[in-house]
Amino acid sequence: MTTLDPEHGTQPPGSTCIGVDVGGTFTDAILSDGTTVWRAKAPSTPGNLGAGVLDACERVAERAGTTLDALLPSVARFGLGTTAVTNAIASRAGRRLGLVTTQGFEDLVPMARAMRTHVDGWLTTPDSLVDRERIRGVRERIDRTGTVLTALEPADVVAEVEWLVDHHQIEGLTISFLWSCVNDAHESAAVAAVRERFPDLPVTSGAELLPVVKEFERTQFALLNAYTGGALDGVDTLAAELAARGLRVSPLLVHSGGGSISVAEGRRVPATMAESGPAAGVIAAQAICAATGISNAVTGDVGGTSFDVSFISDGVASRRSTGELMGIWTALPMIDINSIGTGGGSVGWVDSLNILRVGPRSAGASPGPACYGRGGSEPTVTDALVVLGYIDPAQFLGGTMALDSDAARAVCSQLGEQLGMSAVEAAWGIWEVAKSSMTRALRARFAEQGVDQREFSLITMGGCGALSSAEIARELGLRGVVVPELASVLSAFGAATSDVRRERSRAVSVLLPDGSDVLAQTAKELAAEVRADLAADEVPDEDVTIGLIADVRFFRQHYELQIPWDGGLDEDGQAALVERFTREYVSRYGSGAVSTGAPVELVTLRAYGLGATVRASLAQYDDGPGGVPATSGERLVHLTRGAEPTPVPTVLGDTLQAGHRLTGPAVVDAADTTIWVPETFTATVDSYRNLHLEAAK
Repeated sequence: MTTLDPEHGTQPPGSTCIGVDVGGTFTDAILSDGTTVWRAKAPSTPGNLGAGVLDACERVAERAGTTLDALLPSVARFGLGTTAVTNAIASRAGRRLGLVTTQGFEDLVPMARAMRTHVDGWLTTPDSLVDRERIRGVRERIDRTGTVLTALEPADVVAEVEWLVDHHQIEGLTISFLWSCVNDAHESAAVAAVRERFPDLPVTSGAELLPVVKEFERTQFALLNAYTGGALDGVDTLAAELAARGLRVSPLLVHSGGGSISVAEGRRVPATMAESGPAAGVIAAQAICAATGISNAVTGDVGGTSFDVSFISDGVASRRSTGELMGIWTALPMIDINSIGTGGGSVGWVDSLNILRVGPRSAGASPGPACYGRGGSEPTVTDALVVLGYIDPAQFLGGTMALDSDAARAVCSQLGEQLGMSAVEAAWGIWEVAKSSMTRALRARFAEQGVDQREFSLITMGGCGALSSAEIARELGLRGVVVPELASVLSAFGAATSDVRRERSRAVSVLLPDGSDVLAQTAKELAAEVRADLAADEVPDEDVTIGLIADVRFFRQHYELQIPWDGGLDEDGQAALVERFTREYVSRYGSGAVSTGAPVELVTLRAYGLGATVRASLAQYDDGPGGVPATSGERLVHLTRGAEPTPVPTVLGDTLQAGHRLTGPAVVDAADTTIWVPETFTATVDSYRNLHLEAAK
């Protein structure tokens, strides 16, 4: 067996990498030594992040034939994706905040772009990060060119903050003025004055974090950072525990942009960790694409609580700079990920109209699905799959965790009684609703992207993803499905493979082509800031790669497209950028949406820096004998609603080798997931032991 990292090959022989992803139900861990990749799962431990992480690490060390204490001193890379920030936002358990803004704009955050979220089947307005009575305005005004119209008196800011502290006992403060993105003099002075008066009060500046146009999104991003400021306390405790047990390197945290940052940087900008786990999965999917020669793919990550979708075009993950995050519209440079509340732990329930619904509420890790035997009393997608026969209770997690099929049937029966159905019919309904929700989410994303779905493959990941992916691909007419060997722990693998990534942004607002030196000077300054950031993360300058991204729109439009700028900054380079933007715009909205000769505006220029690090490698295997793999038996599976279960051959995932080929219907029982191969589908195993599913033509 050999190893291959399709991008950089940066895992030296004999080095050890650990990647961990903390999910809503399970904490996943992978261990790579440059030759072999081991994986393990442990139940997540809400409220005590470190316990679940250490449990998963101890299990994966045991599978490698060692102990965690013996292993840690040799670890060259420890990557971590965590839901700590996500949970703080979702549960609205952050700090009590105050906000100081430009006088006259105090209602901007409470009123602008009110989002709606699903609560028990109804659309409701989510809680605000800061109540209106804790928002104060001060006299100051700078115009869009950076000219001071009304000077700021720092004493006025201090007085307002004193009022907030005395009357509302705020635990954190955000300062965000109207045009601080082009001239931050007022905001910097206000922050300095408050920090001098209240040295123990965390103060966040919108312009310091993300100096971009659109004051609402900029302010929301600063509020998110202030709100989640204490969410990573458990990570600090975990890092200290790992160091005490022998880890010699600092853990790297995966952020929403698909890169890694230090724990210190994570504490400075915790909001960037909000999509940590899903972003890590997309980075791992990029590696799968590079290894298998796939240019265009859509990722479908089915975890315990959600279904996360992202696009990879020409081998590169799509990105965005603004968007919705758990009901909050904000500026957040990140991989473009769309999530719905459908996962293995999603609860089936009946609404007031007597209609069966699934999610967004999840049983999570505790108590979990009823079949886990931990006190769960509501039917989940996992319970339904047990009742329908897709999941073998004796083979769950490779036989290390026995499931209670009687408990699964009992909760499905209770749900069925409300609907006048049997337990099997209720389970079938849960499964069909869940698949329909995932299919609709993918169809909507394809429509938004404006691409031909027939050119895309579905890369499935997550413990439950491979049971639905083939049927979803058939419904949407996709090219096929790839089930990676590490599908169930792909986000953990991504945590062990992502480069250190830092990004800096600056509002420029120039029409293209621009003959001044503004773009060249801005790019130079941003690149220097990014290099300094990476140097602070102890990345040698020779391991740094700098790139540019431009936020571009037609003049006076409201939304921008992020366009990678890999050409020069001269007139020819700007013309190439405009051409690339126009092509992307037409692909999304059609040629009729483009007005000939319309001016093109570059709103924000971004520089990103990648710091190459030690990273885990995909394992490539020698070809096996080929042919059809041996079956391990048969299992009764409900293939059609209302029909008797059908005997379906089963195959153990550990017996699959490169070159094997099987036809559906069949079930593959892997160590940490189950793969469903429907009738008319064929599945072939490649040299990385990824399973490729294709429908008969």
